[in-house]
Amino acid sequence: MTTQSATMAAQAQSAALSQMNSLAQSTAAISAQQQFIINSFRGQILISNQLDVQDTPLYDTITYTAGATINPTNSLFFQNVESGSGKTQTQTNMTTNGRLDAPEAFSVFGIRLGFSEDILRSDLQSLLNNWAFLFQMLKKPYSQGNIRHYASGWGITGYTTRTAESFYTNGVPGRGSMNLLSVKLVIANQQTFQAQLVGAASQVLSGGGVGLIMICELVGLYARGVQ
Repeated sequence: MTTQSATMAAQAQSAALSQMNSLAQSTAAISAQQQFIINSFRGQILISNQLDVQDTPLYDTITYTAGATINPTNSLFFQNVESGSGKTQTQTNMTTNGRLDAPEAFSVFGIRLGFSEDILRSDLQSLLNNWAFLFQMLKKPYSQGNIRHYASGWGITGYTTRTAESFYTNGVPGRGSMNLLSVKLVIANQQTFQAQLVGAASQVLSGGGVGLIMICELVGLYARGVQ
């Protein structure tokens, strides 16, 4: 074999080895991601090739007009989402009250609670000082705390030269600032769940304000049937 032929053979072998290493690394990365997904659902409801898993939230919205009364009964999230609720995809991405459609499941990494940024300051202070937030699965409490704890990590940020203008957010806008769970929660197939405000009997919003829009968002992995 000539020197040139030997060099070409060595280069070809090196390229083949490099390609094999790249393929092995890609396979390992895919396997690691698959294992992460399986672990996220505790290996109980994830069946290969039967569920499509995406990083997308579950969310629901409650709207109160100026002068309206907030109470534990009308502050239920994820319980009024069906066609008769009048909600659009802006307000919720659920279609069945209190549960996911079969064969869906959700692994909860974080719980975010936000409110309309133009809320009247006095209404907001009463809301923060008097209410707690409760998340339940199968009527069992799994997360509870003051509203401030469930930082949304979203909202308007910036500056304005208009002295009569202001806006408020639950925590600092930014994905890294949202409330994350140290222990994941899994909403299994057909398992019931809900969230609501607790801790006070009621709160009457100012008639001179703008009311209140509250959004609850569950952050995590959404498993749905393969179409």
